Amino acid sequence: MADAHRSFDGLTSLITFTGFAIPARARFVAQFLGSTVYTSITFGLVAGQAGAMLSCGPLIPFMAGSWFGYTYGCVGFWKLTKSKALSYARNYPKVVAHSLQTNFDMEVPKHVAMESSIKEEEDDKQLKAKVPAPGQSLEQWISKGGIKRLSYAILAAQGCEEEIVEMQKKQKQKLVDEYFDEDRSATVI
Repeated sequence: MADAHRSFDGLTSLITFTGFAIPARARFVAQFLGSTVYTSITFGLVAGQAGAMLSCGPLIPFMAGSWFGYTYGCVGFWKLTKSKALSYARNYPKVVAHSLQTNFDMEVPKHVAMESSIKEEEDDKQLKAKVPAPGQSLEQWISKGGIKRLSYAILAAQGCEEEIVEMQKKQKQKLVDEYFDEDRSATVI
């Protein structure tokens, strides 16, 4: 699923390299259009080609295939953005809650836990037990709030995506550094 979240990283990197700053909503719309148009045309051409080989002709199968492809693209894009927003709410609840509050004036209740859904507690500094955080998580609050809360969470995730990607890069670099530190200490012994 992590690879699916980064399906447009190449285009995003190219745009960043040029120095243009594109707002999160514009990126969202462009990704939606690119995704749905691509699937619509692909399904339409395949169905049209199949129809040309049959006795019905290519026009009606192309139209039906395009309609099916567009619908498939819309549903797929919704699932992808929904899972990304819920993943961000699970792993970075403070960032998503801040984005909800500042960008959409949507107040997150105080009873919602602002910790990650999984806390790591060290036992003897070797064994890490995973314990669920107390209270309702931000992910649960978003999921139980209906389509309105989920829609705003998707927009909030789009708005704070750059910061979350930066945090993920730092976490990854920390893991790599720890790995090399362990490797160096093992060769010294």
